Amino acid sequence: MAHIVKCRICHKAFDTEKEEAVILNKQSYYHRTCYEEWIGGRMNADKEADDLFWKESVIDFLYREIKMEVDFVKFERQWTNFTKPERKMTPKGIYFAVRYHFEVQHGSIEKSLGGIGIVPYVYKSSSEYWQDLEYKKRGTIEAIVQQIRERGLRPTQKIVRKEEKKDKNKWDLGDI
Repeated sequence: MAHIVKCRICHKAFDTEKEEAVILNKQSYYHRTCYEEWIGGRMNADKEADDLFWKESVIDFLYREIKMEVDFVKFERQWTNFTKPERKMTPKGIYFAVRYHFEVQHGSIEKSLGGIGIVPYVYKSSSEYWQDLEYKKRGTIEAIVQQIRERGLRPTQKIVRKEEKKDKNKWDLGDI
């Protein structure tokens, strides 16, 4: 049976049964080659690819580190709104604001409701925090960026659970 999905990087539809896929969560599918190029940084030559890197990094952070279910409709709407030029928020800044909110301020996952709506409220304090940290210990931000890239290179595993079939030959007193 065909399982047609859309690659989050090249936005082309493909069948996971016929092509190699990387599955990070129940709604994030990638062509294996697209994912490896994206993580390897070869696609970061232009601004659009770099913006995509940070957007996917936010999603990855929320799923892997925070264990938060992302409401993709809300997330996409918020991301588009926050990255408008008049808002003066960069995709990298949004990533670090989300990270600041959950790791430093210990923000509530439940109050987030699957989105990143807190970003405008913590963006400035997040920026000051990361700048201060970088000033105190040079190379901190670059080390975090390197960790993000290395985390993406780790192999992902798809776990398929098999249902145990009930043996029809045995008697079960619950059936009486």
